[in-house]
Amino acid sequence: MINVALKEHLAGEGTTVAYCWRLTAPSGLSLGFTSHDHPISLLGKTYEPGIGFDGTQAMAQSDFQAGQEEALGFLSSDSLSEKELSAGLWDNAQVEVYLVNWQTPEQHELLRRGSLGEITRDADVFRAEFRSLAARLSEPKGRQLFHQCHADLGDPRCGIELNTPAYSRQVSITGKEAGNRLVIAGNTDIGTNWWSCGKLTFQSGPYANQPLRITSHIIEQGNHKLALWSPLTLEQSYPVIASIAAGCDKDWSNCQKKFRNIANFRGFPHMPGNDFVLAGPENQSAANNGGKLVG
Repeated sequence: MINVALKEHLAGEGTTVAYCWRLTAPSGLSLGFTSHDHPISLLGKTYEPGIGFDGTQAMAQSDFQAGQEEALGFLSSDSLSEKELSAGLWDNAQVEVYLVNWQTPEQHELLRRGSLGEITRDADVFRAEFRSLAARLSEPKGRQLFHQCHADLGDPRCGIELNTPAYSRQVSITGKEAGNRLVIAGNTDIGTNWWSCGKLTFQSGPYANQPLRITSHIIEQGNHKLALWSPLTLEQSYPVIASIAAGCDKDWSNCQKKFRNIANFRGFPHMPGNDFVLAGPENQSAANNGGKLVG
């Protein structure tokens, strides 16, 4: 139900309303922007004007697609910077759009809530796709038939307790080498690839509280080194304390050898693939003897 006082204001002959956008990054950092020419204080947050942040006309899709609404803005060093956008610090940021009576901010209404989708940049201008909550209804749900596990490491279906030293801990990142590989101090009890597919979270610096995906974990000359999914483009000082959590590539053999959790594997590793279905009999093959293929 719309705010009664705001509804009465909109029904009057003249209105004093503005739009306010609140962006909350995955790290918890929050910024507020308004289409008004003066700051607006709303729900404990100050929404700043004068940075060229604007929104296009909203168009909802009947099939719950992302829609055609965009946020258009001019990059400002005091708010959103091009380096932060390029580093992915605002990927999937939560968005709230308010209609506010700027004379009486208590008269406000939450119009839309969603997240930022694709972000494109051109010089000092950026465009960010707005994905409404309805877009989530188009995501596949339920169990699917795949070779890989469809559970997430540590969730109730998986059953692995991540809050143990074997699967999560604090480490010291001593530096960054060529190729964007990060060097970890210690970890003598951990073997290669243990942190592959895991997450790394810095405790300080521009990437603080921003989970970073780990692609690979290797050991070279006794040093543990991590490669991240996205390169670190912002200036980060070392050494720095970080939280690290083990990852899973959702493969049956990895679940069996690394986690010893094969009883909770949620995939179908022995399901025949297209090559098996299309293949014909081979009378010359010793494996074609009518016996079991697995086990």
